[in-house]
Amino acid sequence: MSLTGVLRLPYALVRFPLRVIEKQLVSRLPQEAPPRLAYERGAALQDRADALSRAVTLEENAQRKRAQADEQLEREREQAAKDRAAAQQEHQQAVAETRATEQDRKRKLAQQAQTRAKAAKKRADEKAVAQAKAVEEAKRAEQSRVTAQEKAQPATAELKDAADKQGEAAAQRADADAVEGLAKAEQQRRESAARQD
Repeated sequence: MSLTGVLRLPYALVRFPLRVIEKQLVSRLPQEAPPRLAYERGAALQDRADALSRAVTLEENAQRKRAQADEQLEREREQAAKDRAAAQQEHQQAVAETRATEQDRKRKLAQQAQTRAKAAKKRADEKAVAQAKAVEEAKRAEQSRVTAQEKAQPATAELKDAADKQGEAAAQRADADAVEGLAKAEQQRRESAARQD
């Protein structure tokens, strides 16, 4: 309780009998009677003191409300600063998380690209090996064909020689047959000429 509150309580206790006196006694005194004037003057001073007391009370209330408002404003400022700091921290955390997510996504994309590149290189290597094997096999097949041809060429030459010799033998037989035919014809002619003689 404030000082003015403490002072007002005895004043209220004193004021009550004075009001009773005013209603019962002073109101019956003549207007210019010194006791009435003294009482009225005292009542005016009392009213003034009352007004001053109310003014002091109002001032105290205003100061208290100002202090409460200042405290409330300080609390609100502190809360706003905390909210600002929390929002800034949340923003920084969100930015950090976004960066981490982006870096993770880039790392995954790089790993996927590397995996695809390795797979493509493996396929290309396998294809190159298969092509090299096919070329090697084609070379071997060609070499085998050439070797077979080379081996077949002497046999063909021998066959040709044999055919040539056979042709020569046939020609010689034909010549021999022709000579024999001529010899027989000559003999028959001689025999026929001898018979006629």
